[in-house]
Amino acid sequence: MKESLSEPLHLSDVLELAVLASDDETRFESLFRNLFDDDKRTSDNAAWVLTHLPKSANRWLEEKHEELIDETMRTSSTTKRRLMMVLLDRQPFGAKEIRTDFLDFCFEKLLDPSETYGVRSLAAKLAYKQCQTYPELRAELRQSLELLERETLNPGLSHTRKELLKKLQLNP
Repeated sequence: MKESLSEPLHLSDVLELAVLASDDETRFESLFRNLFDDDKRTSDNAAWVLTHLPKSANRWLEEKHEELIDETMRTSSTTKRRLMMVLLDRQPFGAKEIRTDFLDFCFEKLLDPSETYGVRSLAAKLAYKQCQTYPELRAELRQSLELLERETLNPGLSHTRKELLKKLQLNP
């Protein structure tokens, strides 16, 4: 698996590796271990393949929830961070599963104008998932989203902002 991930991949390669990993827990574990590889290409490619796993593999990813959060906050690769946030966005966040360090990370990335729009948008969505059951956190998220009004946003982040503000208005 590592050899395949260390090479430049095309979408067809990614899809093939995703099918292989989704059929075999040992291959999934190998793919997941490559997320933590020191080689940027290998770890970025592993994250890319993980985003293409079928929904049936979500149970394996949910078991790795904490490790995904840790690596999302630790990585210096913007590509890998965005892809891992996509994986986390697919997972449920229960009221008792809030990690304040990750929530703070999401708020920080949301408000960081030097961060990519994709990461900022995903940070907003992940912050919302974690804030849903706490009125004081929803208020903090609303304030953060309102701060973005001062910026020129791309259509994706602007849409995410508007949708989350609507949801927050319905459930203050």
